[in-house]
Amino acid sequence: MKRKNLDQGLTSVGATLSGLEDLFKPKEQPSTQHVWAEPQLFLLPFCAPQHRHEDRMRTIKIVESVNINGVKRERKFKVIPDPDFGLPGLFDFDVMLILSQLAQVAALQGISEDDEAELELPSMRRVLEMMKRPGSGTYITLLKESLKRLAATNCVSEGFFYSKPRDMYVIENFQFLTAVHVKGEDDQNGGRFERTTVKLHPLIRANLKENFRTLVDFEFLRNLKTDIAKPLTMHMSYRFFKNGGTWTCDYKWLAERLALKVQGDLKRAKEQLKPAFQELLSTQFIESWEWTANNRIRFVAGPKYAELHSIRVQNRDEWLNHDEQSKREAKRSSADISRPIYDPLASICAEYAIAGWTSSVAQKATVKGLSELELRTQAIARKHSLR
Repeated sequence: MKRKNLDQGLTSVGATLSGLEDLFKPKEQPSTQHVWAEPQLFLLPFCAPQHRHEDRMRTIKIVESVNINGVKRERKFKVIPDPDFGLPGLFDFDVMLILSQLAQVAALQGISEDDEAELELPSMRRVLEMMKRPGSGTYITLLKESLKRLAATNCVSEGFFYSKPRDMYVIENFQFLTAVHVKGEDDQNGGRFERTTVKLHPLIRANLKENFRTLVDFEFLRNLKTDIAKPLTMHMSYRFFKNGGTWTCDYKWLAERLALKVQGDLKRAKEQLKPAFQELLSTQFIESWEWTANNRIRFVAGPKYAELHSIRVQNRDEWLNHDEQSKREAKRSSADISRPIYDPLASICAEYAIAGWTSSVAQKATVKGLSELELRTQAIARKHSLR
């Protein structure tokens, strides 16, 4: 079977961000468990889930072809590591989330929204406490290095990174942080810094100010033991949301966006991802996964995803679709706009329509408390053609 090209079968990262914009506006200050974050660097290969020196010192580059209004275009995104600090990793992933939380708190407190405004951090031990990490000297050193790494790692977007205020995909170099001053360190001007401050890049700050953000369950991510599972849940959360609880993706596409080495051998690819899949299965974030034709993987959302998503729904105030093609096309019908965000019966209804009342379907229906008649009724309601 001929493999589908990206235009036909996969959505660009730019389009992937559709639906994360203004995803859930908080009605009050979120708990320390939940973090409002600008989503794009968590969906792009910015933090590498590997620890080997050679993996952390490589330049990451992804290229994709997208079809915009009938015109094929090429987009690129590069992450260039600092020669001293290397690429950000999963510790830096957590630091980014906590900085996003602190920026949100500062905004709620009415602290200056000027793009040049510094964000003052609490003590290093307090930041580590927010991250649920020990306040030891070792971790304080790791945190200081992480802040400097996030300021030193350079990203190059050629049509990948979306600016909400400008309503465009930018061609620009940027970093997550543009400045870091650590309390007690030499200011290179004969003195020492009296406070620890950072500056978020104006692209990041502006998007957060425009509510271009998503709600992240930091506690759930922190408790995941498999590094690959952490960024993978970010992709899954969005895709399950868009597709009613299922997601099928191309292996190469997924590996590139997780900053993983793409394995040419299918057996190695399965070994590479299996621990993360197993952990997400054991935590009930997914109900199942399976490898399908052409090195594609199909995921079905689990009850834990539904539980976490319900928290987002409770905080949701508005839904805005910023997808660039949808901006140029007619608005969706009111029926389409009002469709359920997550349909927990979508996958089993589809399976029942295809396979009928098999033992596998019956077992899943029992778990969901459905008889065959009830499942049949639900499938018909979803416009499935039954046997």
